[in-house]
Amino acid sequence: MKGSAKVKVPNGKIVEVKLDFDESINSIQILGDFFMYPESALKELESVLVGVSSSESEKNLTWIILETLKRNNATVIGVTPDAIANVIRKAIGNEVESNKT
Repeated sequence: MKGSAKVKVPNGKIVEVKLDFDESINSIQILGDFFMYPESALKELESVLVGVSSSESEKNLTWIILETLKRNNATVIGVTPDAIANVIRKAIGNEVESNKT
């Protein structure tokens, strides 16, 4: 299944997620007008999220994102790891809900 979601973070930037998933995330793109330094950390984060269970909780997704940022000594400006995790859950949830009808 394919899913996508876009959110404007209050007092922040836009974060958008496009993904392909079944029981786990098969591919993911994290887009938006936020900044992540070093830029290579974004590709690393996307790589780490591939293979993660599509039923993973928002809390655990936030932890995975935080750990990946820490490991890459990365900084995010304009969005929070919580917001990224929230958009991932929305992208999966939106697709699951649309397939129920």
